Amino acid sequence: MASMTKMQRFVAAIRGEQVDHLPASMWLHFASEHLSAEETARAHLRYFTTYDWDYLKLMNDYRYPLPGGEMIQGASDLTAFRPLPMSEPAFAKQLACLRKLHSELGPDVPIVETLFNPLQTLVRGAGASAAQIVFENPQAGHAMLEAVTQTLIDYVVALKQNGATGLFYSVNGASHPQASGLTEAQFGEFVKPYDLRILQAAEGLVRIGHIHGFDLQFERVLDYPVEAYSWSHSNTRPTLAEARKLTQAALVGGIDEVAISKQSVAEIEEGIRQAVREAGWRKLLIGPGCTVPPDTPYRLQFAVSRMARSLMT
Repeated sequence: MASMTKMQRFVAAIRGEQVDHLPASMWLHFASEHLSAEETARAHLRYFTTYDWDYLKLMNDYRYPLPGGEMIQGASDLTAFRPLPMSEPAFAKQLACLRKLHSELGPDVPIVETLFNPLQTLVRGAGASAAQIVFENPQAGHAMLEAVTQTLIDYVVALKQNGATGLFYSVNGASHPQASGLTEAQFGEFVKPYDLRILQAAEGLVRIGHIHGFDLQFERVLDYPVEAYSWSHSNTRPTLAEARKLTQAALVGGIDEVAISKQSVAEIEEGIRQAVREAGWRKLLIGPGCTVPPDTPYRLQFAVSRMARSLMT
């Protein structure tokens, strides 16, 4: 078939239509919290163009600010949260980065922004112990989650206005409790209701639900309004083949992010072939189950890009 633009290829793969080759991308952290929006955009642009990826996943490492200090120690710290404006540096820098990338790459390159769900947003800013304070102080915890959710909904609206194609929405807590996840009750009270509101607000973007962690209870998220799922399928169930039976959404996979930096080119190529065997040609995007190590050798990353292009549908 005729060659497609990156945007055409990405959208077709999400919809389950025929593509000229499987869209592929990978992503890694750039320590962008230490960088300006301009520097962060340049780092993404250099990485994206080096490997000629088909879609750009924009990393989001600017941490959500904590009201009044650096720690969450009790209920009063939780009730101090208020919805934040998009002029807040954490959001303003990321949006400026998004605009710069959209301007440089143009409308034919899909840009998928990363967003962490509200409870994980708190944990990323205040540490893992903050989650337990939320559970022990549910009224204050819900007040905090409401403020963060309102802010993230406003951010999703801003994404639509600033050139984003999709949303890579990271869901934490869906693992079994013994694997550092949450209980069914905790997930149902402190995670899922807020996730659903943000994802509903993101309608119109290509919503990729990234279900983070190992030993997943994937059934917790099967009713999420997303166009695609991403998870560490090489290291936790469901397999791609199992997921294909569980959902009509597109699947992102083929790269073992845990193993890739130590794999051979042949092993990486076989992993992509195995993904196609399990998931089929339609509704499949090649990508890692989570962020790849930043020191992954360039020859291995080139192998991913080359292999995806060689598999003509």
